[in-house]
Amino acid sequence: MAVRSDWTDTAALREVLGAIRRDGAVAAGSSEGGLFEYGSDEEIAANLACLRDEAPDDFVVVGSVTRDDEVTRRLRLGGGAATHPRGLEVFRALAARSGWRVVRAIERPLSDQVLLARSV
Repeated sequence: MAVRSDWTDTAALREVLGAIRRDGAVAAGSSEGGLFEYGSDEEIAANLACLRDEAPDDFVVVGSVTRDDEVTRRLRLGGGAATHPRGLEVFRALAARSGWRVVRAIERPLSDQVLLARSV
């Protein structure tokens, strides 16, 4: 089941996660070209905190994180992309503050693909 929600309000996400827990369903989260690239630090932190608190214990999240390098900066100047280039290290710290750790990262030309799991 795919669920669309507003990053600024985690109420719908909490409701879905509650149903997943109640039903014992298997679930994972994905933010490919979404929250981790376009959301503010506060929105990312709030959503990851919600997932930490409400998702099943074995829940994982995958997603893309815009790189913060010369190529990305040049593209933003020329194209006006609305992404927030954080880079992997900044994102790792942001995720850690919300109770998550980057388990794996695959480098791509403009973004890093990450796998997150709860911090132990």
